Amino acid sequence: MNPALKAALLAALLGAVPGCGPKAPELPALNRLESYSFDPASPLETRIKLIPAPVLDSFRALDSRPDYAGYEPSAADRALVMDYLRLLPPAYEKTFKQRCLGVYFVPDMVGYGLADWVAGPGGTVYFQLILNAAVLKESLSETLTNREKTCFIPRAGWSVRVDAGTGYKGLLYALAHEGGHGLDYAAGLTPYTDDTMPAYYRPRRPLSGGLFPLRWADYAKPRPEFSFPGRDQVTFYGFGGGPKLDIGGAADLYRGMLGAGFVSLYASKSWAETLADTATFGALAGLGQPYRITVAGPGGRQEVFEPMKSPAARQAAEVMELLGKIKI
Repeated sequence: MNPALKAALLAALLGAVPGCGPKAPELPALNRLESYSFDPASPLETRIKLIPAPVLDSFRALDSRPDYAGYEPSAADRALVMDYLRLLPPAYEKTFKQRCLGVYFVPDMVGYGLADWVAGPGGTVYFQLILNAAVLKESLSETLTNREKTCFIPRAGWSVRVDAGTGYKGLLYALAHEGGHGLDYAAGLTPYTDDTMPAYYRPRRPLSGGLFPLRWADYAKPRPEFSFPGRDQVTFYGFGGGPKLDIGGAADLYRGMLGAGFVSLYASKSWAETLADTATFGALAGLGQPYRITVAGPGGRQEVFEPMKSPAARQAAEVMELLGKIKI
């Protein structure tokens, strides 16, 4: 037998025998469950707390922001998190209870949130969320508008505004979006949530099946028929050298986005962001909230885009169905 073929067959056989598969890689302490005092039976409310010092230090280094400080959530803040979590599809609260180590707040963050993965025994994946404390005060429309504005180079007379209603705070977006990444880490919805996660912890069979590979050639590269002009220049919050797009071309950009079937510009960044943002706007639609993007230019002219009244709504329905399949 060909030696290479023999080795491949042996590896396949060993992978099928319990205890003989690939060994778990060595991980930094903050990505290992044993570094945390985690009890999945603890009330989820008790995990909405001040960010642990080692996690804060790591986040400071990640964003090059030594000024970051933790925020101690009040009883009202914790109650609001739980209330909003229960507005989302049931998979959110169920998965948070089993796999979320903590929900933390940091004032004046760059961006509105971050989800990070933590590996447990047997390849089980947990997660924690770090959210901008501004979402506890801003309206949902303010948060989404502020996010959108960071995509464009400002120009006098031009503006981009997102209307998502007046009934909720930005916290609903932060929980739905970053929590969507958390669900992806824990349940293996996409082929992988980010490339910092070693292959050992990625799902062998993503729960979504071919839903994302059908549209994406790779993690951050959509297939040509699902791309649009300017997509590769989309950035947010100043990351990636942005902003790179002139706001004067925003209407053309949104037309291309809708034609490619994306629910938002953020969703076009990668398959993980497609999942998180599509789940977010699918949940908002389920709550009866509007989702309108208005591009206004000189002379009072404006153009309005409603992604949930476009082909993107079909993908939102698919993602919401996918969330219903999660079993933790």
